[in-house]
Amino acid sequence: MFKDFDFRLLNSPDFKEDSVREELITPLLHKLGYRASGYFQIIRSKSLLHPFVMIGTIKRKIYIIPDYLMRVYEDFTFILDAKRPNEKIVSGKNVEQAYSYAIHPDIRVQLYALCNGHELTIFHVNQIKPIIQVDLIDIVERWEDIKNVLSPQNVLKYKLRPKDSCSDYGLHLYKLGYANQDEIEWFFYDVLITNIARISPQAFSFSVNLVQNGIEFGISFDFSIDQLESLVNLAPEEKQDIILNGLNLQPFQVDLVPPLIINIGSRLGSPTQTKEFKEIAPLIITKFF
Repeated sequence: MFKDFDFRLLNSPDFKEDSVREELITPLLHKLGYRASGYFQIIRSKSLLHPFVMIGTIKRKIYIIPDYLMRVYEDFTFILDAKRPNEKIVSGKNVEQAYSYAIHPDIRVQLYALCNGHELTIFHVNQIKPIIQVDLIDIVERWEDIKNVLSPQNVLKYKLRPKDSCSDYGLHLYKLGYANQDEIEWFFYDVLITNIARISPQAFSFSVNLVQNGIEFGISFDFSIDQLESLVNLAPEEKQDIILNGLNLQPFQVDLVPPLIINIGSRLGSPTQTKEFKEIAPLIITKFF
């Protein structure tokens, strides 16, 4: 595919993002079987209204534009963004930007990819690290790996299903760039707690759902035994013994009917792998109030 391409061109300051698109990405997508029209379609520079930006109290029309959006039959399947050869595509702002394209309510795909000419990285929305990372100079040896994920014949296995519609909010924050910002405290108000489980002798957890900008997320909240006393003290008196007894006796969980409504302060915890293509990052409760 790139046998006639001189990879030394990537070191030239004149070889920029448009060259990466024309010389490398377009041939790669054509080799996979995508074209500008037909059942396996390349959609270039689709404008998307940014769902997250408010300026003051006024909603502004701010558009984000992925370089390539692939469609197989009627389904969007993945986005691919081109970057200059000197730009990072494994972590950082470029990856965060591509993730924001992938989860946009008008697209909602599970896969997003970036290419800077040197390499191609492919990410799944439910994992932090790339699921594939390939040096383009080695593309012949790695072609089957790419084809098994991105080809029209294979990519539909990553199609968003109803069971996948609820993403993890903590992982979402990681992918938006909040991984190392420990000073940020995340507050949630009027949280409805319907079930609390003991996950270790010193730790407890519960989950809630959150809809933000048309996207549904699941949030896992973890808290220590030190926070349990605070939670119980904020509960109605008739529920306090129910909570304590339920968490100290098998099966070490308690259902709350009606739900307990409470405010929460929290910080972002560390991601953990739960299954293939699924990581979660719990929010660690710092206070109930």
